[in-house]
Amino acid sequence: MVVLDHYTLGYITFGLMSLSMLSGAFIFLSKRRETWIKIHIILSILAYLFMVWTIWIVR
Repeated sequence: MVVLDHYTLGYITFGLMSLSMLSGAFIFLSKRRETWIKIHIILSILAYLFMVWTIWIVR
């Protein structure tokens, strides 16, 4: 069973932020920019929400 404590949420947030940075690089490197922009926006919003949730739990 997966427990969503602040350690797990921190790792999820770090992973989403890393994927967001990678998708941002693909915006400039790929010819399918519109697709990567949409993926980047979704990943960025998810990373932000998980970051807020992690901070909320720690406080």
